[in-house]
Amino acid sequence: MSHIYLETERFYIRQWELDDVEELYNIMSDSRVHIYTNDTPWTIERTVKYIKFILDKNFKTLDLYHGACVLKNANSIIGLTGLNPYLPKQPELEWQFGTPFWGNGYATEIGKAVIESAFASTDIKLIYGMVNPKNKASMRVMEKIGMTCTGLHDFKGHQDMFYKIERRLQRV
Repeated sequence: MSHIYLETERFYIRQWELDDVEELYNIMSDSRVHIYTNDTPWTIERTVKYIKFILDKNFKTLDLYHGACVLKNANSIIGLTGLNPYLPKQPELEWQFGTPFWGNGYATEIGKAVIESAFASTDIKLIYGMVNPKNKASMRVMEKIGMTCTGLHDFKGHQDMFYKIERRLQRV
């Protein structure tokens, strides 16, 4: 079994395996998944390359990682999530799910868990979320998971709506 990064009521987030190629390809080859990402549908070759790249990184902590989002009751992958490098100790939160899994509260559940787990187990100071301003659903999720909108900013050559959440200081 792969390394499990975190677990929620309905999911566990785990390392990718080469056996996941077909399931991930079925999700990421759908053009609707990329409607707001400035990306194109993945080929099978790109899917293999992505999984091999992630496996080579051998992520073991929530500082920076990419993992498979596995729905427990069906033991099936619904998409990916991760923390990408952005600024020192300030990564970017990412998720992408297959269209059959949209609108079920999965992004909210996973987003909250990633943020909570990353702040609890690392020295990350802040987590960003970047969203295409046309993607109203993801903007609502960012707000539901406690992120604050900081407005439009340039990101990878286009304007995205930026969100952030800071580590909360613990009271003694």
